[in-house]
Amino acid sequence: MTRKRKRRSSVVEIGNGPARIKIYTMNRRDGYPEFTLSWKEAARRKTRSFSSMDEARMIAQQISVRLTNGWTAADEATRRDIDLLRHCEQVAREHGVGLSAAMDEWASARKAAGEIPLSDAVRFYQANRADLFAVRTNVQVAAEFVVSLKRKGVSAIYVRNATSSLKRVTDAMPGNIADVSVADINRFLDSLKTLGPVSKNGIRRNLVTMFGFAKKQGYLHPDRKTAAEQSDSFKEPEKEIEIFTPDEMRDILLAAHARILPLIAIGGFCGIRSAEVERLTWQDIKWDRGHIEIAGHKAKTAARRLVPLPENLKAWLAPWRDETGPILTISDVSGALGDTAVKAKIPGGWRQNALRHSFISYRVSLTGDVARTSLEAGNSPKMIFRHYREIVDEEAARTWFGMTPPDGWMPTGLKHSLRERMRRLLAQDGTPRVDSDNSEQS
Repeated sequence: MTRKRKRRSSVVEIGNGPARIKIYTMNRRDGYPEFTLSWKEAARRKTRSFSSMDEARMIAQQISVRLTNGWTAADEATRRDIDLLRHCEQVAREHGVGLSAAMDEWASARKAAGEIPLSDAVRFYQANRADLFAVRTNVQVAAEFVVSLKRKGVSAIYVRNATSSLKRVTDAMPGNIADVSVADINRFLDSLKTLGPVSKNGIRRNLVTMFGFAKKQGYLHPDRKTAAEQSDSFKEPEKEIEIFTPDEMRDILLAAHARILPLIAIGGFCGIRSAEVERLTWQDIKWDRGHIEIAGHKAKTAARRLVPLPENLKAWLAPWRDETGPILTISDVSGALGDTAVKAKIPGGWRQNALRHSFISYRVSLTGDVARTSLEAGNSPKMIFRHYREIVDEEAARTWFGMTPPDGWMPTGLKHSLRERMRRLLAQDGTPRVDSDNSEQS
C-alpha cells in the first residue's frame, strides 16, 4: 500500500540570509495542520515542528535572532519558558498593568524592603495604617471619655478624679491620641515631681482606661496594646494596715452626726466600700432577710453580692428602719469623717480605709474563713492577705460585732420624724433594735 504523504500548503520565511528560517505548513493524515521550521546551522539542516503557527513564528524569530547574533542553542527559550512568560503576562493583566511595569514595581519594592519578605512588609503596613482610624486629639477623647463615665453612672468622685487627672494629660500632650508613644507617657509621668508613686499610678490608671475607651471607639488599633498599657508604673511603698479598736469604733459611732453615721456603721460592720454605700438606698437593706444587697451596677467589681446584716448593725440603723431613698445625702463625706474623728478624739485623726480594714480583720478572726470574708467584702483571698488583713484576737472580734448603742442613745442631728420613732422605740425598750423577724424591738 502506498504511504500517503503530507501535503505542503504554504511557506513563511522569517529573517534574511544565513538567519533565514522557513516555516512549512503541512496537512497531517489526521487532518490537523503541522508547522515545521527549517533552517541551516553549522552546515547542517535542522527542523522543528509545532501545532500552532503563533508558536512556530515565535520560535522562528528567536532562532533568527540567535543566528544573527551568533548565540548558541542553549540561549533559546523552551516551551516551559514560553508558558511561564504567558502566565506572568496574564497575572500582570489581572492587576491592570503590563509585565514590564509589574517587574519594575516589584524590583523597586524588593529594593526598599531589603531582606524582609514583601508579603510581611505589606501585612505590617496594613496593620499599622494610621489613616484607617478616626483622628481624635487627646482633648477630644478625654471629653468623650468623661461623658461615657457619666452615662455609665459611675460615682461623682470617680468622674471628678478622672477629669482632674486627664486635664493634666491633655495640657501636657494636646496632640492626636494615635501619635502618643510609650516614651511620651513615661516622660509625662516622670515630670510630675510634686506627686508620689501612688498619685502617679492613679493618673496612669486613668490613662489606661481612657486609651482602652479610644480603642473601642476606633481611634486606636484594635489588636495592639495601647501606649498607656505599655507605660511604666511606679513602685508604691508598703503601707501599714490601719484599723480601729472596738473602743475607738464605739467613740466614733457615738460622736457621729446622723448624716454620716449610717456610712460608718455599714462600713465597719459590713465592710462595704464608702463609694458603694454612696450608691445604696435604704431599700437595699433587706431587714427581714438579714442581708444588704449590692447590685452589680452599684458594686466596684460590677458583680452583685449579698452582705450579711449583723444584729448589732440593725440596732445602730434602727432609726432609719422605715426610710426610703439614698442612704447618704451628704456631699462632703471626707470632711464629715474627719470631723467625726476629731470629736471622738481618735489619735492621728481619721484613718483612710480603716472601716473596711477593721471589718475584714475582725471578720476573719471571728469566722476563721478567709474565702467567706472575701466573698462578703467583694475581694479575693489574695487581696485580703496582701492588703487588708490585720491580726486581731477573737475576743476583740466578738466585742466588735457585739457592739450596740447604749441605753437611751439618740444620734446627733436626727431629723424630727426619726427622733419621734426613736422615742417610741426607747419607750418600749431601752436599746433600739430591729430583729430578723422584722419586729421593732428585741
